[in-house]
Amino acid sequence: MSPPARPLFKAPPIVGDIAPPCVLPGIDRNPVDLNGDAVAGHPVVVLFCPSFGMPPIAEMLAGFKVAATDFAALGAPLFVVTRENTRAAMEQGLPFPALMDKEGEAFAAFGASRGGPTVFVLRPNYHVKAILKDGAAAAAALSLVKEMVAERHVEVMGRHAPVLIVPEVFSREDCAYFVRVFAERGKTFIEPGHGDDHMTTDYKMRIPEYGRGDRIDHWILDKDTVTLADARLKNRVFPEIRKAFHYQVTKRERLRMGSYAGDRGGELHGHRDNSEPVSAYRRFAMTINLNTEDYEGGALRFLEYGDQLYRPRTGDAIVFSSSILHEATEVTKGKRLALLAFLYGES
Repeated sequence: MSPPARPLFKAPPIVGDIAPPCVLPGIDRNPVDLNGDAVAGHPVVVLFCPSFGMPPIAEMLAGFKVAATDFAALGAPLFVVTRENTRAAMEQGLPFPALMDKEGEAFAAFGASRGGPTVFVLRPNYHVKAILKDGAAAAAALSLVKEMVAERHVEVMGRHAPVLIVPEVFSREDCAYFVRVFAERGKTFIEPGHGDDHMTTDYKMRIPEYGRGDRIDHWILDKDTVTLADARLKNRVFPEIRKAFHYQVTKRERLRMGSYAGDRGGELHGHRDNSEPVSAYRRFAMTINLNTEDYEGGALRFLEYGDQLYRPRTGDAIVFSSSILHEATEVTKGKRLALLAFLYGES
């Protein structure tokens, strides 16, 4: 069983990764920051066109010119990044800004093709939603933008727990892989505790916290699986924690998957993840749901901040302080699987 493809550190982004920094001059020579205050918070579409004379690029640009007003109506900025000179860009009569990348640094950082067109669709949080390379990219990008806009709606918030939700940390392929790992590996059970440093392969453990009887954890030791998970967390979650909470995560406990099924039992109250001396170093807890569509119930609740239930979609991560009182509610149908991690740093 091989894990899905994983990016190398500082490699060009793949879908789900945070896009690399990109500040380039426009036709007017004023710099444009693709993640700057004037752009961030919206879906963004970036067209990488090394030159304008190639037929595939001309075809793609024609599609985006026609759809430019639709993107604008959705509040989604469009940009063309090119290695051509300013004059060539001006001659295209583009209804959206052109950015000059004469040295090709942005092309290299994004891993964009120098021969044909490449389109990056970015989420409002600057994560890569899709990478498109064919002539129908305009229609595909517009569909994705409409999808992202439909997810957003104005809502007057009342109480809300101080949690961070990062979408699509794991792809569907990633989630399916981890579900198979839980089913096919780690057949050995050990006594409940804080993990066994002497084990060399995946193993499982019942977690009877506060007497509950519905949880089994699968501890991940397989090197390829750990490497995959670490790449996703370092590229997609840790930078968001630093941005949201001004904290640099540099360490984690051994990764595990939690399985919740059947009657919960035990005492029905929450807990904190760093209340014991042995766990006082923990700063954040993170959960990535692996199969949200396959179960009912199984939400997180933060009783100090109200009775709201948090049930992120498959592949999404929810991160919160280890000091916050929280509980996982009972799964009323099916089996919930989630990747669990405790994160900390140098302070």
